[in-house]
Amino acid sequence: MWLKVSLAIFAILGYFLMGYAVFGNKKKIDDMYLGPSSSLIELIFDLTYEFSPTLIKRILVFFLGLITAFMFTLGVILA
Repeated sequence: MWLKVSLAIFAILGYFLMGYAVFGNKKKIDDMYLGPSSSLIELIFDLTYEFSPTLIKRILVFFLGLITAFMFTLGVILA
């Protein structure tokens, strides 16, 4: 029960992240900090995000929210 609730909360946060990518303020998107990288994939994502224009940043944030929402929604369904 609590597993499904926590997975659903994370899925909703993924949907909010997608909405933030679409409707967020340009200055807040540019100033968003992703945190330190712990793997090569995260490092590539962070460098791409850091040195990209705002449109590409919005696309990357939307893609990150889409993956998060999809994976956790799938977890709610299968759990």
